[in-house]
Amino acid sequence: MDRRIQLVQKIKSQTETCSEVSTEAVISECFASMKDVSGGEEVDGKVKHLVSRTYTIWFNPLVKEKGTALILIDENRKFEILHIIEIGRKQYLEIRCKLYE
Repeated sequence: MDRRIQLVQKIKSQTETCSEVSTEAVISECFASMKDVSGGEEVDGKVKHLVSRTYTIWFNPLVKEKGTALILIDENRKFEILHIIEIGRKQYLEIRCKLYE
């Protein structure tokens, strides 16, 4: 586990003028091991680069509870979390995520 990642949650709130503002709150900052699963291009009106990865972290009950509502940040790149898998009996979490560039 050699990569420092952040798991953040988007929080929507209203200002005094009733406009909606989205902020990010850091839920967990931890070390993880990263494995590239696949990469490629997708053409849907325009070309998008798709990067799929898995990150393995130590078990964190808050991360497991929030699940796909979180965003994973690695080297200032934001990944959408698709699925969280518990490995072992509360030992590790495997986070499957994707990034569109």
